[in-house]
Amino acid sequence: MGMSAIRPKPDLLDSDYREALAAYVAYGGEALLARGYELGRKALADGRSIPELVGVHSRALRTLASDDRAPRDPGLLIDSAETFLAETLSPFEMTHRGYRDSLIAWRHINEMLEQEIRRIAHALHDDSGQLLVSVHLQLAALAREIPAAAPKIQECQQVLDQAEQQLRHLSHELRPMVLDDLGWLAAIEFLAAAVSGRTRIPVDVRSSITQRLPAPVETALYRVVQEALTNAARHSKAAHIVIEIDQELDSLRCLISDDGVGFEVESCVRRGGLGLRGMRERLGALGGTLHIVSAPGQGAQIRFNLPLGR
Repeated sequence: MGMSAIRPKPDLLDSDYREALAAYVAYGGEALLARGYELGRKALADGRSIPELVGVHSRALRTLASDDRAPRDPGLLIDSAETFLAETLSPFEMTHRGYRDSLIAWRHINEMLEQEIRRIAHALHDDSGQLLVSVHLQLAALAREIPAAAPKIQECQQVLDQAEQQLRHLSHELRPMVLDDLGWLAAIEFLAAAVSGRTRIPVDVRSSITQRLPAPVETALYRVVQEALTNAARHSKAAHIVIEIDQELDSLRCLISDDGVGFEVESCVRRGGLGLRGMRERLGALGGTLHIVSAPGQGAQIRFNLPLGR
């Protein structure tokens, strides 16, 4: 016994749109135009794309144009259909505008945070350094006045030296001065050398770009590389890490790759591990994107790009 062919379920959006467009073309009016807006809002909520909606509109318009009841004036039909389509797409435009405004606001927040981080880092480096020098001088004077206390004073000076090193390290972690003074490339090379020195993992930095970049781009580039490099050093068990930075047209491209143990990308993304959310948010605020390729036993690649014209 033969099986009957299974017919695809008709798309309700097509029929609803066709009916609403025909009514608006025939009668006009804000009430019928509002149906276009509601159809667009529902399509957006259902996850439909703009190309899908334009396809629905094109099919409805072709059907309407072949109908004997359609307006005889093609210009009237085209103008009415254009108005209806624009109203249908308006929820997509509003969503895009809200997303764009959110990006601008997030970018502004990032810039304010970086300014505050820069202020704190410089205060740690400069102000605390001056205070520690003053304490060292006072202790040296005390040692001259009370020779018997010299051993204890020397112990205090050693503790102060350790505190100074910790404060300098904390200041660099917050905001390396080399990033402001010499730029992103020197800062990343300094970071790579520091990570390599701590972990004994060779870290190569390769770049065809030497010029300074817009300040927000330099900061985002450094922070994302810092996060990715820290993660690779902690978790990858790699024997070698490579950072490659190049420019393609008006975008900056960066690849951080290692030959380590790798990981399951999907599970890591679901957990929000490796600081991926922070990296994506920082890149997204500047219109950048992040892509990760990895698998257990196959190392890892973190690729991202940043528009230079932002």
